Amino acid sequence: MSTYENTLISWASTGQRSGLNSNREIDAKIRDDLQLIGTQIFFRHGARTPLHLLPGLEEVSYSKEHIQGYPSSKWDIKLVTKLGNDIVSKDKISSANDVIGDRIRHLKSTSGDKVVTGQLTAIGEKQLHNLGKSIRKEIIKEDNSGLIPMVYDPKIVYCRSTYMDRTIASARSFLAGLFSSTKHNDEIQAKGPFEIEVHHFPDEDMFPNTHAFPILKKCVSAVQLYSSLHDEHDLKKARQALINHIGVKDYNHGIVELYDDIVSRQAHNFSIPEDYINLTKDFEILSAREFISMATSIGFDVFIRATCGPLLYLMKENFDSIKKNYLEEKQTNMNKSYKKFFVYSGHDTTVIPLAMALEIFDMRWPKYASYILMKYFVSKTNPEETYVSVNYADEPQILSNCDSYYCPYSVFVKNLENRFEKPKALMNN
Repeated sequence: MSTYENTLISWASTGQRSGLNSNREIDAKIRDDLQLIGTQIFFRHGARTPLHLLPGLEEVSYSKEHIQGYPSSKWDIKLVTKLGNDIVSKDKISSANDVIGDRIRHLKSTSGDKVVTGQLTAIGEKQLHNLGKSIRKEIIKEDNSGLIPMVYDPKIVYCRSTYMDRTIASARSFLAGLFSSTKHNDEIQAKGPFEIEVHHFPDEDMFPNTHAFPILKKCVSAVQLYSSLHDEHDLKKARQALINHIGVKDYNHGIVELYDDIVSRQAHNFSIPEDYINLTKDFEILSAREFISMATSIGFDVFIRATCGPLLYLMKENFDSIKKNYLEEKQTNMNKSYKKFFVYSGHDTTVIPLAMALEIFDMRWPKYASYILMKYFVSKTNPEETYVSVNYADEPQILSNCDSYYCPYSVFVKNLENRFEKPKALMNN
């Protein structure tokens, strides 16, 4: 068991997090000797309606402004639907609605418009639009001298989303923000629709999917976890206090589900009774501790490989492809179009395993629109010398076995060598 793994699991169990957080200041200044040649981002969707309504709390009503969408993020999209590694017609694969649509329930609306659980709202679209505008400053220049051009080009920008309405809309909103130019009155600079790749939902490997990785069924459930904890354990006491307050018996879910409605209300500026605020004030951290306790019950690296191993594999493939194309371009002295920016729109359970794998998890449940940004650099004097930098939750990170913000790519890959899992879609290739 690695030091990080041991420390993280101990923190999840005891609440003591010594050894994981470093208070040292990180120098993230741009290095003149390096050139940015590629970037990847993995983010959680924006604010949504709750998936789990909290019993005992009066249901809120959503207005037309909540559900109409954020005007600046509107743009046409083209879904690239894939079954395995093959592009197929849309009718050949299943979306989340096809698979778990029976779990969706209708919510109250002041306008009579349809509102359902797990629906991205205008606030959620705005969050991703703002994230896109923020990332734009780092990779796009108004004089077209940035990493990627000012005008959207699917040959250069790759985007994948889970096949779910809220993540697809989040991807669209992010791209809309990324390609909104202040030089052109904030109009979206694109000549066609945004292309967003989606996969057959039952085979999805961008979040913990027991259908794709049956080993995940062996993770302990919330009921099993809390049955194993003594009555004075802080996780158990916090969960039980809220359950007692709402007057529910035999509640089968954990703190994550209990907290879901509260977080959604906060994001949409709905009022929350003071007693509920007090009872859930530590749930951002407790949710993460609960998740890690359940997840790592099958083994840290086993869980990582089953939840984000395929994404880690693709991440490495993407960086290797960027370097290969960059070197070919240098050698031939000819410009070529190739993918330099990879965008992945997922969930909280996409971001957490990735942060765990990179050993940068900050012990808090990811907020809406949380992201991990990875930049890939090449030495201007030695093109075989490459580096990776990582930002998580808006903060620069120093990775394991690295002395600074700029981590040698060879070290970066070595850190992850036991955590890569080749996507099943590529098994026959």
